[in-house]
Order: sequence, then C-alpha cells, then structure tokens
Amino acid sequence: MAQRTVALYNGTHIGIETIFTVIDGKQVNIPKKVEALRALSRSNELFCPCGCGANLILVAGDRNLREQHFRIKDGSEKHECHFVAEGLYSINSKIALKCWFDEKTGAEDIRSRVQIKDVDDENRKFEFTFLSEQKRTAISYCRERSNLSDEKIKILDENSKDIKIIYIVDSENRGTNGQYPEGLMKVQSIQGYCLFLSVTEEGYPEAELDVAFYHENVDGFWVEEAVTSGLLKDYGIDEDGEPTYRGQKLWNIVENLKPIWRERYRVERKRKKEEAERQRQIEIERQKRLV
Repeated sequence: MAQRTVALYNGTHIGIETIFTVIDGKQVNIPKKVEALRALSRSNELFCPCGCGANLILVAGDRNLREQHFRIKDGSEKHECHFVAEGLYSINSKIALKCWFDEKTGAEDIRSRVQIKDVDDENRKFEFTFLSEQKRTAISYCRERSNLSDEKIKILDENSKDIKIIYIVDSENRGTNGQYPEGLMKVQSIQGYCLFLSVTEEGYPEAELDVAFYHENVDGFWVEEAVTSGLLKDYGIDEDGEPTYRGQKLWNIVENLKPIWRERYRVERKRKKEEAERQRQIEIERQKRLV
C-alpha cells in the first residue's frame, strides 16, 4: 500500500503526484513544487483530508521516488484519523498521468484531484484527476470501471463547460467475455473509444496506453477491437485537448477503422445467412427422402 498521498491546503486537495514531471523522458521531482509544499508543511498549513485536524509533513527525497508521501506531524492529531490509504498502483498511475499531462500540454496551472461536487448519499466527491484551465483540458482516471457511474459522468460533464475531458481506465478493465461492457460504453458514447493505462514501478517511462472500441458482433456478443497500443509517452494531446497517436487524433483513427469493422460484420452476416440457407435446403431434401 502507498502511504499518505494527498493533503488538504486551504480547502484544496494536493496529491503527491503534483511534485512530479518529466525531463528528457525521466520522471523527476519539481524542485519548486517540493519546496512550496515543504514551506506549507513547516507552517502547519497542510492537513489530513479526512477532517481529523492533523497537520501533515511532506516526505520527499531523491533516493527513491516511490517513497514520496505525506505523514502526520507528531502530536498534531485532534480527533481519530479516518484517512484511507491509496494503493501503490493507483498513485503510480496518477504520477505517470501527471508526467504525461505536463509533457504533452506544457501547462503551468495543472491541479490534481479537483473536487467537483458532494455526493451526499455516500459522503464522497467526484473529481477531475487533473485539470488545466489554461489548456481547457482535464483527465478523469478510474481504477475500476464499476466506478464509472452515470451520475459521475453526468456531473463531470455538467461541470466541464468548455473543458475537454480525457477519460482513462486501468488496463485490468479490458475485455468483455461477450457481455455488454456497461461502464466502458458510457465512456465510449462520450469519447468515441476507451483508453486503458498500464503502469509499472518504473513509472512514466514504461507506462503503456491502449485504445479499444467495443461493438456487438453478428452472434450478439460484445467484442473488443484493438485500435492502437504503445507507450504512454508516444501519445500526445493536441491544442483541442484531443488525444493523438503518432500525430493523428485517436477519434480519426477509430473513424477510419469503422468501415473495416462494418465490412467484416457484413461478410460474416452474409456467410451465416448462406450457411443457414444451406442447412435449410439439406433439411428439405432429407424430409423429401422420408416421404
């Protein structure tokens, strides 16, 4: 499990991923970000987001980038702490996406875990994982596709205004087993395709991104069509906030592949009809011989 990965400052959540960027393909700390957070922790302005009132201290060094975290300042607890630790895989995914967002947009105003609205029945908030108002682009990363509720997507969409949202789901959510991929189809209906992130402990340099499209085949089963696959760093974000691969908008790549999928569907449907007719004729001949 990862240690504390988020702090509360002046009503705003700050994820540990905000101190990272990429230089010459290498994942590194941003000195100004680190020093700014250190200054806030020294002045007791960083708090535990659970509401216990405890002050947090930034723990960040150059020996092991996987050990960056916040910890409770000794003796600062006022109430029992109910903070839920974030998984290591989840924080590694956010760090990789922060580096990608930095490198591909050049935005200087990127904020993380931008909370949008309270959800009273479950006492939680929906959020943009990353947001750049300067570039009018946001990322929504989801570890589990079961969390892609209609309500979440609706609220993010309603609060995006003219901001382009890039929806990304963890790669473990790929596949259909023939079933209707409800959560993924919610994203596909808005985005036109699904993005799947895969990370390792090496972080951004080795992170991978796959693009897939889902549709129903002639047998009524739902299938996944591979669109592109490569390292996350090989994908871009254009001026419209649209993800790209090797200079092409992903949306255009998918649109160019759709005629191929439709033709394959047509051929398979024709083959099945011809096979069904052949079997019908065989049955007719069999019945004639029995008379």
